[in-house]
Amino acid sequence: MEATRFAVLAGVAERQTGLVTAAQAVARGISRAALGRLAHAGVIVPLRRGVYLLRGNTPDLLDLRAVWLATSPDRDPDGDLIDGPILSHAAAAQVWDAGDLSAWPVDLTVPDRRWSRRPDVRFRVRSLGRGDVTVANGLPVTVPGRTVADLLEDRMGGHDPAHVGKVAADLLTGRRDTFGGLATYLDRKGGTLGLRGATTGAAVLNALLLSAGYGELRQTREGSPLDVEPR
Repeated sequence: MEATRFAVLAGVAERQTGLVTAAQAVARGISRAALGRLAHAGVIVPLRRGVYLLRGNTPDLLDLRAVWLATSPDRDPDGDLIDGPILSHAAAAQVWDAGDLSAWPVDLTVPDRRWSRRPDVRFRVRSLGRGDVTVANGLPVTVPGRTVADLLEDRMGGHDPAHVGKVAADLLTGRRDTFGGLATYLDRKGGTLGLRGATTGAAVLNALLLSAGYGELRQTREGSPLDVEPR
């Protein structure tokens, strides 16, 4: 019987980088008491309330994965990842391996107001277009340009422009996006940096890079990613 339960959990977990929720298990006929026995036996490892890691799996970004899955515990493992909370702001930067910002509390963008009782989860309300989100490393996340723009405008987080500039630089050097791709999201957002007038996205992006100690750049004719070096 335990082998059968494990096979059921494994079928879900393999589609979620090794993770499964109690709600998903119960929906497939596995009781919470049975989950407790499996956890006691070390077959599954509790990560946070209602979220488990199947033994033998070692995904990266484990904390972010557990938090994200806990916000949609009854999701269909075969469903569209971006039809639900989206990792954004500093959490998205961590998924993109950009910058040095702390991803705690974990920011998740949702279209309607939502609250969490957990201090390590923070919901942001914004209607994201399909072009604003993607899947990276098996997680739903804001695209690089949207991520940088969100960090720049984030009054709640209060990020230093130099830190946001470091995120932008890492996105460019890591070839996660192009100069033009990031700049598109920064058009007319220079107010946060003290820039006046109808500031272009390119000017805002260069101001961010300069504040982080990098040289000024321009978009290449081909729109390819750029190599960014500190000044």
